[in-house]
Amino acid sequence: MGRIIFFVLLAVAAYLVWKSLQRASRRTDPKPPPAATQAMVSCAHCGLHLPQTDALVDGNRYFCSDEHRRLSASA
Repeated sequence: MGRIIFFVLLAVAAYLVWKSLQRASRRTDPKPPPAATQAMVSCAHCGLHLPQTDALVDGNRYFCSDEHRRLSASA
């Protein structure tokens, strides 16, 4: 009877240690850095919004593609 109680207490202690380690690892996990925000611009031809870094610039106007830049220049 004493052996059964010993192994039950050993199992409970192992479970508590395991749960404690899980909680500690969750607290120390680094959070990902916040995503960098980008300025958004709209295409002067179709109005599509896109990040300024992806846009084509012609003077002070932004375009989503070279085709829209050419179409806007010819219009």
